[in-house]
Amino acid sequence: MEDYMLPCLFKKTFGIDCVGCGMQRSLNFILHGEFEKAFYMFPAIYTSILFALSIGLYLVDKKHSHHKLVITLALINVTIMLVSYTYKMRFIF
Repeated sequence: MEDYMLPCLFKKTFGIDCVGCGMQRSLNFILHGEFEKAFYMFPAIYTSILFALSIGLYLVDKKHSHHKLVITLALINVTIMLVSYTYKMRFIF
């Protein structure tokens, strides 16, 4: 799977990580059972998975309203991504 990972165009262009850098490698760690490494690579990986599942539920189950769940998980996910990115960038500059 490592051979098929997409390069980060933001990092290639500007030389620094983007907010989503590490997501592919983190997902690869999860697929190999390395859950702690996945979290350290990209702390929002688990909320991203929950967010993707909630969007799937929203699209499949039209009988119930799941928009509050989707919005809540999106806000939690964005918050974790921004906090972890700010923390990571603190050590670079």
